[in-house]
Amino acid sequence: MTILGIAGFEHDATAALIGEAGVIAAIEEDKLARTPRMGGVPHLAIDFVMRRASARPADLLGVAVATCPRRAWLREERFRMKLVLSRPASAYQTGSLGRVYRSYNHLRSLRRQLVSGPHVLQFEHHLCHAASAYYPSPFDGALVLTLDEAGDMWSGTVAIGEGDELRIIETLKFPDSLGWFYTRVTELLGLRPHLDEQKTLWLGRNGTTDLVEAFRHFFHTETSGLPHLNREYFGGGVGGEWSFSAQARRELGISGKEAPQDSAHRATIARSAQAFLEETVLALAEHYRKKTGAKNLAVAGGVFLNVLLVRALEKRGGFEEVFVQPAAGNAGTALGAALLGRKQLTGQSGRRPLVSLDWGPEFDPSTLKEVLDNSKIIYRYLPVDDELFAETVRLLNAGQIVAWCQGRLEFGWRALGHRSLLASPYAPFVTENLNRYIKHREDFHPFALSVPAERAPELFEATGNCRFLASLGELRAGVQGLDEFTFLNRQVRVHIVEREAAPRFWKLLQAFGATAPAPVLINASFNLFGEPLVAEPRDAIRSFYCSGTDAMVLGNYLITKSYPVYPVETHRYSL
Repeated sequence: MTILGIAGFEHDATAALIGEAGVIAAIEEDKLARTPRMGGVPHLAIDFVMRRASARPADLLGVAVATCPRRAWLREERFRMKLVLSRPASAYQTGSLGRVYRSYNHLRSLRRQLVSGPHVLQFEHHLCHAASAYYPSPFDGALVLTLDEAGDMWSGTVAIGEGDELRIIETLKFPDSLGWFYTRVTELLGLRPHLDEQKTLWLGRNGTTDLVEAFRHFFHTETSGLPHLNREYFGGGVGGEWSFSAQARRELGISGKEAPQDSAHRATIARSAQAFLEETVLALAEHYRKKTGAKNLAVAGGVFLNVLLVRALEKRGGFEEVFVQPAAGNAGTALGAALLGRKQLTGQSGRRPLVSLDWGPEFDPSTLKEVLDNSKIIYRYLPVDDELFAETVRLLNAGQIVAWCQGRLEFGWRALGHRSLLASPYAPFVTENLNRYIKHREDFHPFALSVPAERAPELFEATGNCRFLASLGELRAGVQGLDEFTFLNRQVRVHIVEREAAPRFWKLLQAFGATAPAPVLINASFNLFGEPLVAEPRDAIRSFYCSGTDAMVLGNYLITKSYPVYPVETHRYSL
């Protein structure tokens, strides 16, 4: 029994395949095509997940897509018609009809690829978000909240999960969208909307909340508890992008149409927008927690890729436990669609708590050697794991940055010890080298620290969401040598590594801890700037040689750049 879930006709095209025992395989198209945020039918991703299961289209019980194009178009038509008397509609109508045509064309293309497969089921985008949040959660019952920019013309839902049942009790309709609001703040700051929202998140680290009152004018909350946009603060044509109005820019202290240049002002805008987002989502969650009596909360949607928001819900939301589906963006709706398809076709969703995200391709050892030989590079094969770990630890202790590729590729965009860049947090200059020569990003981005689950409680205060880097923790008092990785009241990006989820990475951490003050390593995603995580051996080799990475471990193969490694004094602290 296999169900194929498809998502991302507009962007973030993804395929997920589930079976009797859970997720068999899932991957985003851009990781295979090496083109960021691809939309359309994920042909390469479908081919991979089917090959992984040794399945043919005829073997599928069902195919489920995370959109209802006709419903979305009708909703969009109704929304735009309300504006047509004051704004020309021709540009919009062309774009709107084009989108619905593309969606139906994608469905036809999908049916051609699965020529002997079953009928294609369609599910609401936000229902798929809700299913992806609730069914993999550890809860038997929960309030479910989804928030993004827009999907099928909804920007959020409130749902209730009870046992195997999931029902929507409230919807938030576009343009009343917190995801859209945050994207517009990103644009206001001169950053790239839909790409740089994480920069907006971290830019506010050094700002103040002086402008939060101004942002409160942009939305109002009705008796339903849902936030609604104040249209006077936003403007734009029917066929174009809306953005902040002149009045909104004045209240934010911005003169003219250009992005503010003063760094302190920019940081204050970002921090204030974040504070407003947190208080608005907290109020929404609290309203429905009291209304439903729910003790647990499950969330998904692009808004919940914001780890500061997730941490605020954990600390101040009033719930016993909060679960965020780690691939909370559009890619995760492929998983939700597959689970809903299984529920509709079999009567059971097959829900089970999420343990790991290693659902992508892995490096075949025989093929890997062929690729390395063909690339004519220097490498060593270390068949004994203890020897491999010891050599890797030696490089890390020498202040080297090591690319670590083991097992199956992670689902989502966060590296969890399968496609990671690793460095010692105790070595000098490594964060500077990571930023300048590999990641090419601003210094205000904090790095994550990975730690074995058994040792995490003595070093950090953190929740289960940190298993997937989906939330934050706090550095405990008295822990030395890690202060430079903290921000905003000793918060830190923590990655809790469980042996079951990433056994080889867990062992490496233990080996490093035997020579260092603590079994903690800096963990960053292994990819070139602007690219997805590496997926295939050739992706890894190209990324290695096109960056300042010092060494790379692919399975049991160790690759270096042939210059000598000199030991440096790195361990200046002890527990």
